[in-house]
Amino acid sequence: MSDEFLKIATAEINDEISEIQNILNFCHSSLDVSANAAKLQKSTHKIKGLAPMMGKEEVGRLSSLLDSVLKKIMDGAITDEIFESLIDAVDEMKNSMTNSNYNLDKIKQRISKILSTH
Repeated sequence: MSDEFLKIATAEINDEISEIQNILNFCHSSLDVSANAAKLQKSTHKIKGLAPMMGKEEVGRLSSLLDSVLKKIMDGAITDEIFESLIDAVDEMKNSMTNSNYNLDKIKQRISKILSTH
Protein backbone atom coordinates (compact mmCIF):
# COMPACT_ATOMS: atom_id res chain seq x y z
CA MET A 1 0.00 0.00 0.00
CA SER A 2 1.29 3.39 -0.90
CA ASP A 3 1.86 6.11 1.64
CA GLU A 4 -0.59 8.26 -0.30
CA PHE A 5 -3.36 5.66 0.02
CA LEU A 6 -2.71 5.32 3.77
CA LYS A 7 -2.81 9.09 4.18
CA ILE A 8 -6.11 9.42 2.30
CA ALA A 9 -7.68 6.38 4.00
CA THR A 10 -6.63 7.60 7.45
CA ALA A 11 -8.13 11.03 6.75
CA GLU A 12 -11.35 9.45 5.50
CA ILE A 13 -11.71 7.20 8.54
CA ASN A 14 -11.01 10.11 10.87
CA ASP A 15 -13.64 12.14 8.99
CA GLU A 16 -16.20 9.35 9.43
CA ILE A 17 -15.37 9.06 13.15
CA SER A 18 -15.86 12.84 13.42
CA GLU A 19 -19.18 12.54 11.58
CA ILE A 20 -20.37 9.95 14.11
CA GLN A 21 -19.21 12.27 16.91
CA ASN A 22 -21.07 15.22 15.35
CA ILE A 23 -24.30 13.23 15.09
CA LEU A 24 -23.93 12.01 18.69
CA ASN A 25 -23.42 15.60 19.87
CA PHE A 26 -27.07 16.22 18.96
CA CYS A 27 -28.27 13.05 20.66
CA HIS A 28 -29.32 12.89 24.30
CA SER A 29 -30.61 9.33 24.56
CA SER A 30 -30.79 5.96 22.87
CA LEU A 31 -34.07 7.13 21.31
CA ASP A 32 -32.15 9.95 19.59
CA VAL A 33 -29.59 7.40 18.39
CA SER A 34 -32.46 5.36 16.99
CA ALA A 35 -33.72 8.38 15.06
CA ASN A 36 -30.23 8.89 13.60
CA ALA A 37 -29.29 5.23 13.14
CA ALA A 38 -29.24 5.38 9.33
CA LYS A 39 -26.82 8.34 9.31
CA LEU A 40 -24.61 6.68 11.92
CA GLN A 41 -24.67 3.37 10.05
CA LYS A 42 -23.48 5.05 6.85
CA SER A 43 -20.28 6.05 8.65
CA THR A 44 -19.75 2.75 10.45
CA HIS A 45 -20.24 0.91 7.16
CA LYS A 46 -17.59 3.02 5.44
CA ILE A 47 -15.12 2.53 8.31
CA LYS A 48 -15.87 -1.20 8.39
CA GLY A 49 -14.75 -1.55 4.78
CA LEU A 50 -11.85 0.88 4.72
CA ALA A 51 -10.07 0.25 8.03
CA PRO A 52 -8.92 -3.33 7.32
CA MET A 53 -7.49 -2.28 3.94
CA MET A 54 -5.11 0.06 5.70
CA GLY A 55 -4.06 -2.26 8.52
CA LYS A 56 -6.58 -1.10 11.12
CA GLU A 57 -8.34 -4.47 11.44
CA GLU A 58 -9.50 -3.86 15.00
CA VAL A 59 -11.15 -0.56 14.07
CA GLY A 60 -12.81 -2.43 11.22
CA ARG A 61 -14.07 -5.15 13.56
CA LEU A 62 -15.46 -2.61 16.03
CA SER A 63 -17.14 -0.73 13.18
CA SER A 64 -18.59 -3.99 11.91
CA LEU A 65 -20.14 -4.65 15.33
CA LEU A 66 -21.50 -1.10 15.51
CA ASP A 67 -22.82 -1.46 11.97
CA SER A 68 -24.72 -4.60 12.98
CA VAL A 69 -26.19 -2.96 16.10
CA LEU A 70 -27.28 0.09 14.12
CA LYS A 71 -28.94 -2.13 11.50
CA LYS A 72 -30.88 -3.86 14.28
CA ILE A 73 -31.92 -0.47 15.62
CA MET A 74 -33.06 0.54 12.13
CA ASP A 75 -35.17 -2.63 12.10
CA GLY A 76 -36.92 -1.50 15.27
CA ALA A 77 -34.81 -2.83 18.14
CA ILE A 78 -34.00 0.00 20.54
CA THR A 79 -31.30 -0.73 23.06
CA ASP A 80 -30.98 1.37 26.16
CA GLU A 81 -27.21 0.85 26.32
CA ILE A 82 -26.38 2.04 22.80
CA PHE A 83 -26.10 5.80 23.44
CA GLU A 84 -23.33 5.57 26.05
CA SER A 85 -21.70 2.68 24.21
CA LEU A 86 -21.52 4.64 20.95
CA ILE A 87 -19.96 7.63 22.70
CA ASP A 88 -17.34 5.33 24.25
CA ALA A 89 -16.77 3.51 20.95
CA VAL A 90 -16.04 6.79 19.15
CA ASP A 91 -13.46 7.71 21.78
CA GLU A 92 -11.92 4.25 21.52
CA MET A 93 -11.74 4.45 17.71
CA LYS A 94 -10.08 7.87 17.91
CA ASN A 95 -7.49 6.49 20.34
CA SER A 96 -6.89 3.47 18.12
CA MET A 97 -6.30 5.66 15.06
CA THR A 98 -3.53 7.58 16.83
CA ASN A 99 -2.00 4.68 18.79
CA SER A 100 -1.25 1.55 16.78
CA ASN A 101 -1.04 -0.64 19.90
CA TYR A 102 -4.36 0.53 21.36
CA ASN A 103 -6.52 -2.36 22.55
CA LEU A 104 -10.19 -2.32 21.51
CA ASP A 105 -11.13 -5.67 23.10
CA LYS A 106 -13.12 -4.18 25.98
CA ILE A 107 -15.36 -1.99 23.80
CA LYS A 108 -15.78 -4.78 21.23
CA GLN A 109 -16.95 -7.12 24.00
CA ARG A 110 -19.39 -4.47 25.24
CA ILE A 111 -20.87 -3.94 21.76
CA SER A 112 -20.96 -7.72 21.13
CA LYS A 113 -22.94 -8.14 24.34
CA ILE A 114 -25.47 -5.53 23.21
CA LEU A 115 -25.70 -7.25 19.83
CA SER A 116 -26.23 -10.70 21.33
CA THR A 117 -28.94 -9.59 23.77
CA HIS A 118 -31.13 -7.89 21.15
